[in-house]
Amino acid sequence: AGGAYVLLIKYPDDRIRYIVEDTNCSLLLTQPLSGTVTTNHANNKLITLDDKPYQYQDKTNLPVHSQSTDLAYVIYTSGTTGLPKGVAMQHISVNNFVFIQKNRLIIDSTSIILQYASIIFDASVWEIFSALISGAQLNIISEHDRKDHKCIINYLACNKITIATVPPALLITELDYQDLPDLKALEVGGESCDLRVMEQWSRGRRFINAYGPTESTVCATAHEYQEGDLNTTIGKPLPNIKVYILDECYVPMSIGVVGELYIGGAGLARGYLNQPELTKERFIPNTFATDADKAKGYTRLYKTGDLVRWLPDGNLEYIGRNDFQVKIRG
Repeated sequence: AGGAYVLLIKYPDDRIRYIVEDTNCSLLLTQPLSGTVTTNHANNKLITLDDKPYQYQDKTNLPVHSQSTDLAYVIYTSGTTGLPKGVAMQHISVNNFVFIQKNRLIIDSTSIILQYASIIFDASVWEIFSALISGAQLNIISEHDRKDHKCIINYLACNKITIATVPPALLITELDYQDLPDLKALEVGGESCDLRVMEQWSRGRRFINAYGPTESTVCATAHEYQEGDLNTTIGKPLPNIKVYILDECYVPMSIGVVGELYIGGAGLARGYLNQPELTKERFIPNTFATDADKAKGYTRLYKTGDLVRWLPDGNLEYIGRNDFQVKIRG
């Protein structure tokens, strides 16, 4: 239909109101038992999807109105002022990453993908859309099971999940990784992953350590564990993504020298919704852009605030944050 979406869960009422007003959304879609949004949230049209009139509407696909540079969705992350900031993602960025995942993880109609991430986190974007474009089966784990390690492992086994993305902390348990013969690819991200965990959980399957801020569409770099790896790395840039390690004067750092990571290429967000100054501060001109980059529109860099360094083999090693930032509610 050409619109963009923003996802809400059972946030505190003031946070929901802030997001609804910040996005100036024209429609609020909900279900009777969700308790997420009510008529008290701004002056928007509230549509309850379980209402019978909406169940009998025409199911014919609408004409495509969206362009690649149109807004696809807005995801809210923690803001330094105490208010969440809306990251505005374009279709071109989403398409690039979804097809990267499809090709990299070999997703097809026989794949059974776990949707572990809550819909308010950008990891859910690849889980949902990679399945939809591939004809794969998407299994949505319940909120209750998502919070229990044993329930998750049991869910993976009973549903014969073949591809899953989970936080590394889930894997640091006594749970037997050998009890999941159907699991062919396991991806982790969002926090540091211990090398021992990679070694154990890569037995019998592909194990991928991924890195990326929301502003670069879920994931910007990744490393597939290989037997004998001696370091935990966040890998190399994904296709159509470029990364730079720069000092405070925007000078590229040599191999082994720590600097701040800047990301460019097809995955960048449009910026922060209704926050032009913050957008200007974090999305800067790419002075390293080649003529080919400029032709593709890769003219900006995102300042991640993450400290990394190049390893001799071309992989990136994550060191930490340069501002001691801690995320709350995403």
